[in-house]
This record gives sequence, structure tokens and C-alpha cells, in this order.
Amino acid sequence: MSDNDRSPGREGGVGVTSSPLFLLGILDKALMTCVAVVMFGMMAVTFVDVLGRYFFSAPIPGGFELIEFMLPLAMFGALPVITRAESHIVISVLTGVLKGNGAWIQRFCVLTGCIIVNIGITYLMWLQGSELAEAQQISGFLEWSYAPPAYLISLLSAVTVIILILMLILHVFWPSADGVGGKKDAI
Repeated sequence: MSDNDRSPGREGGVGVTSSPLFLLGILDKALMTCVAVVMFGMMAVTFVDVLGRYFFSAPIPGGFELIEFMLPLAMFGALPVITRAESHIVISVLTGVLKGNGAWIQRFCVLTGCIIVNIGITYLMWLQGSELAEAQQISGFLEWSYAPPAYLISLLSAVTVIILILMLILHVFWPSADGVGGKKDAI
């Protein structure tokens, strides 16, 4: 694969700054930076909490709640990036069996199903956030509102839906044997 064949917006690609995919690359880096910081924070809180609990009989006040608030950001912050790169865990039961149109139909159904599920997550988490905000639900020790994490999950799921729709459009109108990094229809 020559440099001219690479997809714009990816490392080593041509015309990186002129492509809309460049913005997706920036989104990827921003989200993964946030996820890395959050994961490190969870690790640090857990380490200090356990150290304080067992050696000084003084755990971090609200340590469990801190981790409880960081976990959705770590999981759903990575979801759009993993979806775009098609780096999910895959069980390829039918990969060797389906060829041609059968493989195309399978991928179409999988992408459509993923869109439907993520729309459901987006909608339900927005409703959950609204209910939590209306009821003024707060955590026990830190007294933080539970609504913002629910809204954040909804927002990140919506970003994932947009990425999945773009992948479905690529699959339907511009199917290719070789996508970004060898991933079919990756954007």
C-alpha cells in the first residue's frame, strides 16, 4: 500500500489537514487522552485508598464514589474511538462461511443493529439523566449529582451513533475490500 492509498486523516495519510477525517483524528486523541487521565485517576485513587485503608486505617473519603463517577467516562469515552477503529472484541463464527452478498448483508445487519442499540442507550440515558436531575439524586458522601454522568453517557453514545451511521453509509454506497488499517468501511 503506497502513501497515496492511505486514508486522509490517519497518521501517514496524505492531505491530513484538509480532510474532514482529520477532525475525527482530533476527536480520537482528545477522547483517548481523557480516558487515559481517568484510568490513571482510578488507579491512583484505588492505590491510595487501599494503602490508606490497610496501613493507616484511613481510606480516601468518598474514594468509592470517585471511582463510581470516573468509570462511565472511561468506558463510554473510549466507545466512539473503538467503534471508529473497529477494535471491538469480535466472535467471527460466520466470517469463513459468508462470502460476497452474504457477508455484505451480515455487515449491514450488524451495523444497523449497533445503531439501533446505541440510539436506545442514548435515549434511555438522557431520560435517566433528566429523572436524576429532577429528583436531585446525589451521591452519599461527596454529594455529587448523578445526572451529569448519565447525560455524558448519552452524549458519548450519540457520538457513537453518528460514527456508526457514517460507517453504514460507507458500507452501502462505497463498499471496499480494504478500509482504514485493513478494517472494512472503517472511517
